[in-house]
Amino acid sequence: MTSEAMSPSAEWMVLGLVVLATLSIGFQVDDDPAGDLEVKQISGTVTLSTRASMNALGLDDYDRGARATVDMQVQGIVSTECSNCTGISMQGQVNVTELEGGPGGMGRVEAQLSVLHLREYASEDLISQEWLSFDWDAGSLSTQWDIMIVHDPPMWQPVDRFNAAFSEQESRTGPWVLIEALLDGSRHVEGCLPDTFTCHSGSQSDIDLTSVLEPVTNAVEIAHPTPWILIDNLSSTNQTPTNTEQIRELLELDGQTSNLHGWCVDGQQEATSAQAWSVNGAGSTAVAPMSIYLEALALPSTSFTPVSGTWTEIDLSDRGCASLVDEAGDLRLAISISDG
Repeated sequence: MTSEAMSPSAEWMVLGLVVLATLSIGFQVDDDPAGDLEVKQISGTVTLSTRASMNALGLDDYDRGARATVDMQVQGIVSTECSNCTGISMQGQVNVTELEGGPGGMGRVEAQLSVLHLREYASEDLISQEWLSFDWDAGSLSTQWDIMIVHDPPMWQPVDRFNAAFSEQESRTGPWVLIEALLDGSRHVEGCLPDTFTCHSGSQSDIDLTSVLEPVTNAVEIAHPTPWILIDNLSSTNQTPTNTEQIRELLELDGQTSNLHGWCVDGQQEATSAQAWSVNGAGSTAVAPMSIYLEALALPSTSFTPVSGTWTEIDLSDRGCASLVDEAGDLRLAISISDG
């Protein structure tokens, strides 16, 4: 099967960021006499019943209704260079089947997904910084995201906060989600995609996933993520960057500025296009789509609230980089998107 990767909508483009930013190493179950548990495996299916969910995987030319089968292994990690950093890695297979209407009729996509997420804690329940990596290896549809988030002040996230999102095993707000605790200690989740208007408790669910929880084991030590580099002597170009424009749509922008603050994981390449905009952080709402599903799977959610400052985008030869610095010039958010 062949297909050209297309730009998904802003809501689903940010799903990659949120998937990374909503995972943590431990989750304590109140009624578990053995103590702390952590997610070890996530498996099941997601029916891509909306146009946005299909486009998010580069399947623009195919009809809605394809099915993604997920089988991910989860491992706790710690950094070799940061004593207060913990996180997880996730690796596994994602197969998309029942593709219809595109080139050649029916087809399938077989992909390997690797996720790495590391958090630095200022103290217990207070997160000061996060490093995120999302590698979708699917041939011509491959992509990789590298993300860094700086929380200033540190973000408060107690380990038991997810319980408030649900009432009697169903979600209080947002799309319909149902949680079922299984006898073996795992957690089964059914629910609707956020933009599926016809999905409800009496219909067939879009999401059918099981999260296996087991006693916490020793974390694996990994090298600290690659540092982000400030690109010197950067100036605006006539051409507007396109690789990260979907993220730009999530911000409240006041207008272009010539004061660029470009950060990237590779500072050696020459920019092919670059522009910057002033960001109005007043009244900004937190970006946290899909968090209710991850909380239901015992993966505590997080969010990032844009601040006033400058948003800079750069297109390089093999990637697009975007960064948000606050009014003091300090880096708060950095994103790199490249073809796999």
